[in-house]
Amino acid sequence: MFLPIILFCIGLILIVKGGDYFIDSSINIARITHLPEILIGATIVSLATTAPEAIVSITASFKKYTEMSVGNSVGSIICNTGLVLGITTLIKPSNVKGKFIKLKSLMLILYFLIFFIISSDGIINNNNSLLLLSLLLVYIIFDSLVIKHKKAQPVTSDVIYFSKKEYIKIFILFIIGIIGIFIGSNLLINNGIIIAKSIGVPEAVISLTFIALGTSLPELTTALTALRKGYSSLSVGNIIGANILNISLVLGTSGFINDLTITKQNIYLDFPLAFIMITILGLSCIVRGKISRLIGILLFSIYILYLTTLYFFYMV
Repeated sequence: MFLPIILFCIGLILIVKGGDYFIDSSINIARITHLPEILIGATIVSLATTAPEAIVSITASFKKYTEMSVGNSVGSIICNTGLVLGITTLIKPSNVKGKFIKLKSLMLILYFLIFFIISSDGIINNNNSLLLLSLLLVYIIFDSLVIKHKKAQPVTSDVIYFSKKEYIKIFILFIIGIIGIFIGSNLLINNGIIIAKSIGVPEAVISLTFIALGTSLPELTTALTALRKGYSSLSVGNIIGANILNISLVLGTSGFINDLTITKQNIYLDFPLAFIMITILGLSCIVRGKISRLIGILLFSIYILYLTTLYFFYMV
């Protein structure tokens, strides 16, 4: 038991320090490109932090553990929205400015609704997966147009110039930050499962919660680090972008490799709950232009209720 605890602590240190490097370099990328923090969060950062979900779900699909592919992806959406965004908004509410993030919030709701509808027959086949991947293409084109539009606008803030050596340093720290978060996440989740089993937590509950939490640790680390450094809008953009990629990229690719099995629990519990949370998040951005502390409490409470439901379901 001593070694898992040590490795668990090392993992925690790695994701915290990796998160520092990752956020600092991401903000510098925003300064170099003259793009808003929230746009960087919804594109570069969200793509990087979604990599663990993609690796786990795609690998599971290759091995024909397709229920794990679905559970990990949707579980990560629930975790991102309820735990990560819930906690960060409780600490500091976020203002959401601009048409870009409102359109992306609407896109998130529509994407999950489409996924919900096509999965209602209990399977995601190749045709369904092609639809999800086509949604990914739409998302990439949308992001490209937004970035092109933003870069075409005159820069209103003071221009910050970086030397070639500083460019290289920023890129290296960005990569080191990602690697640190990924390695730290793996150490944390693998040894966390060992510790949880040793104290008697049911294995079914571990697989449904720890795996999703483990692959969402980069988002959590990024959000908390961004908040600590005063870049709350970056974390909101990251969560919205990561959720869109979980639907289109992760589920689309996993379903293209092998047909994904959708369970009754997915249809009657996981998917409706995820859709409710996404709708609360999306409407807060679209209608109110901010995510208040009350919304944070609501999202976090729904997440805790979900975990409690899972725990008692599998205990009984």
